[in-house]
Amino acid sequence: MALRLILVDEANLGALDVQRGINGSPTLIAESLAKLEAHWKVSTITSATTTTVVEAKSNESIMLTDLIITSTKKVASSNITFQFYDGTNTEIMGKMEAATAPVNFSHAFSGGLKGWKDADFQIVTDQDAMEVTVMVGYVHISEALTLEYDKWNAER
Repeated sequence: MALRLILVDEANLGALDVQRGINGSPTLIAESLAKLEAHWKVSTITSATTTTVVEAKSNESIMLTDLIITSTKKVASSNITFQFYDGTNTEIMGKMEAATAPVNFSHAFSGGLKGWKDADFQIVTDQDAMEVTVMVGYVHISEALTLEYDKWNAER
């Protein structure tokens, strides 16, 4: 006896995507919105400065999906900091010392790393002789799902 089942999207009343998997069995096809809606930006920084790499849309937030930071050489007394900043609140997510060796850092945030309302993603470099390249994967989070800083801070 075989049962014929069809998974239906209740809102649209349409069948969900089922295809034959590698073993020939029916397989539900699903993909995360982070992968479907992802964007990326690259910035190269060559001086001591604070660089906004990804700017949040007004009243929205961003969620990081991937981060790669590299520097071309070691520079005495140098550090690279990555942070969220909204014009008032700053949350440093990491700081790397680049005085003894070039930085080569990469991370895929499997759950994402979400900021708060109007918080931009920034890189801070503190030496002019540095050359730092940053690649950031990110997703825009809608205003309806975005938290104010105080609530975001209380929930993390």
